[in-house]
This record gives sequence, structure tokens and C-alpha cells, in this order.
Amino acid sequence: MTRTALGTRNDELKIRVLSLLDGVSWPTASVILHFCDENRYPILDVRALWSVGFRRPPPYTFSLWWQYTCFVREVSDRTGLSMRAIDRALWQYSKERQSR
Repeated sequence: MTRTALGTRNDELKIRVLSLLDGVSWPTASVILHFCDENRYPILDVRALWSVGFRRPPPYTFSLWWQYTCFVREVSDRTGLSMRAIDRALWQYSKERQSR
């Protein structure tokens, strides 16, 4: 299955196939994609989602993942920052500002 996910150019197929693997949730699948091709895929994380306006963790769906991926790609293109740098900044912003 991982060969299918990592070998296709279809973004939806990539994430859906990975999420079918036993024990692999949407966030975990996003981590796999990120580290296999970090210039194209951000990490789907509750802290990062909080930083972009989600006050409660939303249900994980393809639509959410795709909108978030497109948003981070746009930020990356506009700023010249890597996906990893944006992921870290969003995570850190939440860590410093989100009330517990």
C-alpha cells in the first residue's frame, strides 16, 4: 500500500491509501507524506490548525487536509519558507499563545 501511496501523483489517493494502513490516522499519514516529500505536504497537527483559526480540532477529512495543504503551499510560495519552517512556526505560535 505504501508503494501505491508514494508512487501516485494523485494527492487524494496518497493520503487516503496511507490512512487505510492499520494505526495510521490522518495526522500520521500527513507526517509520512511530509517526510517523503516535505516540499509538497505539511503536517496536519492540532496546534498548527489552532494557529490558523480552528479553536477545536475539526474532524479529519480529505477536504480539511486538502484545504490546509493548499493554504500552507500558498504561504510557502509567497514567503519562500519551506513547509517544515511553516509547520514549526505554526506549532510554536500555538504553544506560546494557546490557553490550556
